[in-house]
Parts: sequence; C-alpha cells; structure tokens
Amino acid sequence: MHAQVRRIIGLQVAVSAAIALVCFAIYGANAAASAFLGGAIGFLGSLAYARRIAAPQTSDPKVLLRAHFIGEVQKLALTVILFAAVLIFYKGVATLPLLLTFIATLVVYWIALLIVF
Repeated sequence: MHAQVRRIIGLQVAVSAAIALVCFAIYGANAAASAFLGGAIGFLGSLAYARRIAAPQTSDPKVLLRAHFIGEVQKLALTVILFAAVLIFYKGVATLPLLLTFIATLVVYWIALLIVF
C-alpha cells in the first residue's frame, strides 16, 4: 500500500480517536465508544478499498477499473454490515456521535484526496 494511502487512513484513525476523546471528556464513555465505532466504520471501509485497489500489479485500464469497482462495492457492503452490527449488538449506542464521526472520516478522506492529488 502506498505511503500516501497509509497516511490518509492514519489520519482517519487519528480524527476518530480525537473525536472519541472529546466525546469522552464531555459526554462520557458511551458517547466516546459510539464515536470511535463510527470512525472505525469509516476507516475500515477505506482500508478495505485501499487493499483491493492496491492488489493489481498492472497498468491495464480494464483491470484497474475492475479493481476500483470491486473495491467500492466491498467498501459499501462492509459499511452497511458494520453499521448493522453496531446497531444490532450495541444496544446503548449514541447515534449522533456514531454518525458524526463516520461523516468526519469521510470528510478527512475527501479533503486528503484533494490535497494529495
């Protein structure tokens, strides 16, 4: 995986942890855990996509486009599965921190792509 991609995902993890710490300080452990889970859904999706797109060792546009498509489908499926798992198994989830931190990881991803590329 490229160093730039690792930095973007690392930044997503750092933002998730920072938001979770702020939530912990202001609202307590439940909000912090919910916030970090939302961030984890975001950065795990990015990681799944990055691993798929980095797999082909070719410059063939068809192969790269196919890897991109499969990576996006996997990222979407993983995101849906992880949200469902959190909402099913974590009965006390604080939905606002969960969603806001997930959104923050998406914002980090897109801003980093604008800056890097």
